[in-house]
Amino acid sequence: MSEPRTLLVIAGEFPPLKTIGRIRTVKFVEHLRQHGWRSIVLTLEPSGREGNYDPSLMSEIADGVEVIRLPLRNREEEIANAVKRLLGRKPAVAGAAAPAGAGGGQPAPAPVSSQRTGGIMDHAHDLTRWVLRTFVDVPDNYRPWADEALRAARRLCAERRIDAIYTTLPPFSSMFVGYALRHETGLPWIADYRDLWYGDVLREWMPTWRKNMELRMERRLLKRADVVVTVSEQKTAYMQRLHPELRTRWETLTNGYDTELYGERLRTRPFSQGSVEFVYTGRLFKNRRGYAFAEALGRIHRSDPALVSHVRVRILGGVEPSIRQRYDQILAEYGIAHLYDFAGDVSYAEAMDAQVNCDYLLLIVDTGETSDGVIPGKLFEYVSVRRPIFALCDPGATQQIIERARLGHAVPAESAEACEAMLRDWLARPVPEKVESDDAYLAQFDRKAITARFARLLDEVVDAASGAGRR
Repeated sequence: MSEPRTLLVIAGEFPPLKTIGRIRTVKFVEHLRQHGWRSIVLTLEPSGREGNYDPSLMSEIADGVEVIRLPLRNREEEIANAVKRLLGRKPAVAGAAAPAGAGGGQPAPAPVSSQRTGGIMDHAHDLTRWVLRTFVDVPDNYRPWADEALRAARRLCAERRIDAIYTTLPPFSSMFVGYALRHETGLPWIADYRDLWYGDVLREWMPTWRKNMELRMERRLLKRADVVVTVSEQKTAYMQRLHPELRTRWETLTNGYDTELYGERLRTRPFSQGSVEFVYTGRLFKNRRGYAFAEALGRIHRSDPALVSHVRVRILGGVEPSIRQRYDQILAEYGIAHLYDFAGDVSYAEAMDAQVNCDYLLLIVDTGETSDGVIPGKLFEYVSVRRPIFALCDPGATQQIIERARLGHAVPAESAEACEAMLRDWLARPVPEKVESDDAYLAQFDRKAITARFARLLDEVVDAASGAGRR
């Protein structure tokens, strides 16, 4: 047998951080081995104090995968501690910055102190955070990490045989690593967009000047990419319209599901328990809110309280404070706070158990200008469970997959009227104990099949590069 080829993977999101983005990378790395590719992964070294830190996820990394971890500086904390030392105060305990996490939107940095008094120090801290977020952390707060990753990658390319470079976004700072390595080594570079950079629905908070600056930045970096991959045909088409000058190869490799993901995990909650349970596992933040479902539930409670008296909605994951505040207002207005359970962040195992044992899976998808191309990785977790999906998403790729696969139905993400109509219909029927999904259609989303396509892509670009005399 020929010697395996080596893929250098630059991935800011990787176990043990519980981001949905980690799954695509860790599964590619695992399944590529069956296609003659081994991987070296450059990723984040967690501090263990991150809100999404879950040490049990280390078991997701296949045996023998080489992982090199580099710390992420928390510049906000460094500045705050420097000021405290000047004032003779005790610095906070050092910690990592908050990882970029789901969706690629700029995260709220980890607080240096939870003790806010509204004094001058708090105002100075807020100003520092705003300056960093707006002017310094461009395109995200992973830039210092990307600089370290580039230095480590240069050493690896000099000392080891590397056949291709793969950067997966977000964090978008990974692009600088791929760009520099492509220029310096001539190795083929694959840029994988799990989320859009310019135009992403979670980056709409940025001022216009910043968006335009990042678009120019993206165009410059992509000129060196051999292949640009996105996770939906809609996103690929959007990128092609955005960058018509690029002479690169465009590919769509969706996220996928694992037939063995839930293993021997069986349902333990009887269908006849008396309550109808909707479960959402994931974060609610920025443009991912789900207010329409709460509004619809409240409207039904007013007009037909018996229909929803046995409903329970479980939200397992972090909720942005402003979003939780709006939920509290809606629930209080309609008197349905007792129907909701905000469990906060839970372990991945707890989330999986909740998915298996629910009656209906609630899927809340980001809204915005490019939301038609959003296919959340969460959808494919839900596919593996095979419970009916009640989806709040705008028309587009996610809706098409759910309804074509007969996994459930979708309503426009912010239409309480459409949500109410579908919710009434579902609650008037018995909870289905089995989903009659179109498994033949879903086979194209089997992660092993997607990885096989990725492996062929890698082989083709490496062979083309070798034929062109780049190595």
